[in-house]
Amino acid sequence: MILLFTEPENIANLYPLTLTRPAADLRCGILTVAEKWAHELGVAKSDVGFVTRDYLQSAGSPFPPMVTSQPALFIHGSALPNPNLVTAVKALSLGQALVHDGKTVAHLSMNAQETPNSVVTFEDSMDWIDRPYHIFSFNGKEIVQDFARITSGRTSAPLSNSNQTLGDYPIFLEEGAKVECCTLNAKEGPIYIGKNAEIMEGGLVRGPLALCEGAVLKMGSKVYSATTLGPYSVAGGEISNVVFWGYSNKGHDGFLGNAVLGQWCNIGADSNASNLKNTYDEVKVWNYASGRFERSGQQFCGLIMGDHSKCGINTMFNTGTVVGVGCNLFGAGFPRQFVPDFSWGGAQGFVTHKLDAVHKTASLVLPRRKQTYGDFEKSVMEAVFALTEPLRGEG
Repeated sequence: MILLFTEPENIANLYPLTLTRPAADLRCGILTVAEKWAHELGVAKSDVGFVTRDYLQSAGSPFPPMVTSQPALFIHGSALPNPNLVTAVKALSLGQALVHDGKTVAHLSMNAQETPNSVVTFEDSMDWIDRPYHIFSFNGKEIVQDFARITSGRTSAPLSNSNQTLGDYPIFLEEGAKVECCTLNAKEGPIYIGKNAEIMEGGLVRGPLALCEGAVLKMGSKVYSATTLGPYSVAGGEISNVVFWGYSNKGHDGFLGNAVLGQWCNIGADSNASNLKNTYDEVKVWNYASGRFERSGQQFCGLIMGDHSKCGINTMFNTGTVVGVGCNLFGAGFPRQFVPDFSWGGAQGFVTHKLDAVHKTASLVLPRRKQTYGDFEKSVMEAVFALTEPLRGEG
């Protein structure tokens, strides 16, 4: 089967996270949306493609376009699979579309533009990632489902007896995972420790929790439920219901809760982000599509940060702050609650973070994780820089 992921009708609702990736590459739980569907449908990675923006599919892209002469299953990139939904998708015939609440979840056809000749309505409940904060909202449930997908029929590597464990949910360690002298509370959900991941001494963690391959929790970390450290992320301090896409750092003390960080982000030592207003009101969050702050339906909402953004030590973030791609924040006080992409500065104002400086920093950062900042990565940042230019103002 050929599996192709389409984009939401208005991809900007998921900016800044989808400025640098298709919607189906968003991580929620342990896996990305695309990885969940491929696993459920038994599709090899070589048979997975993306129908997305041109600048995300230039040479060297991890999101390859796919030209095929055979029928393909097109999946909406923000639709999260569940057992009943997967069953309904598998039952589709050529020319059929599966629709839920007026949105097409999937269709089986020769191309993405082909009009289905019949429609099947999916009546059961399902989840969509329609806004960035939905990622942390659904993360606990998705960790539980992904845990079952990944570990079913497998045996965990041994857990050292230097640790204290609580609860009846399973704890699973992949090959090379290291956990010593920690407290692992699995009373409310499973705990997944990926290949070569590590929880250093003194870690206090609560499931559902996921550390993906190569991720590290520093000594004495306090990590609450529904948190995911994506591949090769490093975290420490106090963390609650946070999703690190991967390759990002929050290695020191400071609080981060109900938050989402993209790739190659860095949170400076002793930085803190509010996730609850003093008034306990619903949090409003900047929406790129509407160009204004919108009600989120969330009482708890912290920081949303796009790829390649950084903040210096002791940075403070207001509740529901959105930081775009390629930003560098520093200084005393609270930056505004929406920081446009490629901004340099802080509470006292911003100037443009020049592309040359962004390229230079990235070319130094990526090799630290044995990755290369090559032509494709540069071209994406250049495209995003041009796309977001109208949002930037200096001062």
